[in-house]
Amino acid sequence: MPSASVRLFVYGSLKRGGRHHEQLAGARFLGLAETEPGYRLEPLGEYLALVRVAGPSPVDGSVAGELFEVDESRLVALDTFEGDAYIRGQVMLSRAPRPRDPPRDEADDEAEDVFALAYLKKAR
Repeated sequence: MPSASVRLFVYGSLKRGGRHHEQLAGARFLGLAETEPGYRLEPLGEYLALVRVAGPSPVDGSVAGELFEVDESRLVALDTFEGDAYIRGQVMLSRAPRPRDPPRDEADDEAEDVFALAYLKKAR
């Protein structure tokens, strides 16, 4: 019986052509996406971490990335790969390909808001 799939937003080394993209082996690329305003990337060691910003801020905007359809069973391995500095959480995307669209290289004007999972910086 096939496992359920989820949408995963990636913004760094897991993107296509990124250093660790192989961690998404078997995932289906859905298209380019970006978060709603209220997120930013912060350095975390040699990588970047997605951070949700409390309250509106003109400095913090959207974060661009890619959206993939990932088998739920793959999430445990991704959690281990990401390690203790990151936590899997839900983000709202303001630009994302529609669920039934074929993969494409750029989001278009008909894209819609959608929730997805992403790896965020764990609060300490």
